[in-house]
Amino acid sequence: MRNRHIPSLLVTEVFFPVKDEKGFAASVVEKLGAEGFYQSFEIGTGYDQEDRKRILQAKEKNNLSILQWLTFLTYKTDLNVSALDAQLREKTIREIKASLYLAAECGVSTVALVPGPDPGAHLRKAGLEAFFESLCEICEEAATFNMHVSVEAMDREVHKKRVLGLTSEAVPIIEKVRAHYQNVGLVFDTAHVTLNGEEIFTSLELARPVMDRLHFANVVVDPKSDLYGDHHMPIGEPGFLTLDKMTQILQRVDELGIQSEHGLPVTIEVQGRDHNDHFANEKSIRAILEQALNLVGSK
Repeated sequence: MRNRHIPSLLVTEVFFPVKDEKGFAASVVEKLGAEGFYQSFEIGTGYDQEDRKRILQAKEKNNLSILQWLTFLTYKTDLNVSALDAQLREKTIREIKASLYLAAECGVSTVALVPGPDPGAHLRKAGLEAFFESLCEICEEAATFNMHVSVEAMDREVHKKRVLGLTSEAVPIIEKVRAHYQNVGLVFDTAHVTLNGEEIFTSLELARPVMDRLHFANVVVDPKSDLYGDHHMPIGEPGFLTLDKMTQILQRVDELGIQSEHGLPVTIEVQGRDHNDHFANEKSIRAILEQALNLVGSK
């Protein structure tokens, strides 16, 4: 039986220095999936046939959920799901659709993506409409693989500067897509929400109908700080996201009944930077996530 909060591991960030090494992601899913704490894993793209088979086998053996981020696929090739250039947008959709077969070979149940760059205030409406159209096409194709599509809204003004930022803008777009395709939802990221100047608890309430995943990500809110921006920094000061704040957010998630029927995957997004002890970062964030879950009685 699933818990109302599902511990999830963002493999590509937690093990950032070695995320592209042959066999590494598969070994993480095998090893940590067998241990039982993580019930969900968030992986990247570009795995060969052997690694895809290993991930699938680990998923089936340990009853795991696998999400695949398409971020690196689009970043590496300068693709853009919200491109105003019709040819670029069509190329992006073709590449994403083509990747779904390989995702299925990993046992992926959800693919996740982010919006393209903000084209500026005068073209933003057109960019958001292009993003909506892309989402519809991707959701239609993903449904043939019985896959869900998750969207992460980003910050618009500070660091990532993506066309889709505010929760108040993201929710209506996802609801508009859901009028045609039900297999779409929102990744709620505490860093982007904060950098957009939103109040987290207000935004959680707004996101409630469409939210399907929670990323705990920390930021420094002082614009004068060198750490200002979305740097996937450790939990705690000088950032705003402390253990106490995480616990409050989880409690509010419960009060709002977000994903209460299926369980809400919860991830801590801290980028690994240790090139020697690759698991040090994972151990650190696991301890914090366990504490937060224990404090809200989720484990």
